[in-house]
Amino acid sequence: MVMVLFAAATGVYGQGKGQGQGMGQRQADNDRLTAFKIAFFTSRLDLSSGEAEKFWPLYNEFSESKSKLQAERISLMRYASQNEAGMSAGELTSTADKLARTFADEASLVVSFNEDLKKVLPPAKIIRLYQIENLYKQQLLRELNQRRMGQQSGQAGRMRQTEDPDL
Repeated sequence: MVMVLFAAATGVYGQGKGQGQGMGQRQADNDRLTAFKIAFFTSRLDLSSGEAEKFWPLYNEFSESKSKLQAERISLMRYASQNEAGMSAGELTSTADKLARTFADEASLVVSFNEDLKKVLPPAKIIRLYQIENLYKQQLLRELNQRRMGQQSGQAGRMRQTEDPDL
């Protein structure tokens, strides 16, 4: 989910800068989101320097693995959506099985991550981490919606200006 939000957020950042956004701008947007996420988690999780030193490599590895699974799932769903009519029953079953496997793999990843966290953080901070992840997703969604609303109202204003020369 975070990966999808992250991709959507970087896309929204880019839309405000025109369709010809280069890789440099996209990387800068990714860097800003990463910095925002680190600050968001760090301030709310109240990690000691020792905890942070052990936590962030674990969390980054977990996030990367989770993002890969989610990307695979999105790819499978897109493929099935675009090719469903031409797929045999066997291909559909295989694709459904692969999709289910990505969910199972993600669940196993979360369980493994939780076990690793127990070696680094006290239980209260582990629970807080899961709560903070939800807060972070909500915050990203709010900001995306605000950006979209701002872009829509900005586009409407530009349309009115071109349609009515008296404005």
